[in-house]
Amino acid sequence: MKLSAIFFCGIVFGSSFETDSIKQEVYFPATVISSVGNEIDVAALANAHIMIVITIKATWCPVCRQQLLRIKEQLGDFEKCNASFLVLSPGSNKAVQEVKFNTEFPFPFIPDQNFSIAKKLDLILSPEEIMPAIVILNDDLSVKWIRKGRNALNFGDAELKDHLRCANWI
Repeated sequence: MKLSAIFFCGIVFGSSFETDSIKQEVYFPATVISSVGNEIDVAALANAHIMIVITIKATWCPVCRQQLLRIKEQLGDFEKCNASFLVLSPGSNKAVQEVKFNTEFPFPFIPDQNFSIAKKLDLILSPEEIMPAIVILNDDLSVKWIRKGRNALNFGDAELKDHLRCANWI
């Protein structure tokens, strides 16, 4: 019975984990291919912006889509600190592009069909799902900060804004 209650609370309230560093240095790829087939120079973006990667669990995930809509509504705040985004998702180019179309999130979507990026970030949730997370990259593409987990009651965008401390910049 106790195990059922713990499991239920975990599903309802989800879990999250954030850190300013990780045990091993993990680096995001310097270049990736977007869902429309464009090569994205992540290294150049990270040198010009605060680079934030949003992972979505799966292309069918409604909470993940809501996360993108929430961040889109707050882009003015994120622009104040020169933030740019990438969205990492499992799924085919077509399925990932459909999420981009439906959310109208104005940043590149990266299909991680073989989970090569999610594996590096230790974000494999299941054979078909990536753990929802928010990742900030350093200029050298190492992970500066990561916040794992998302649910309908806790999206993580508030923690991201608190970490960036740029919402009130002039």
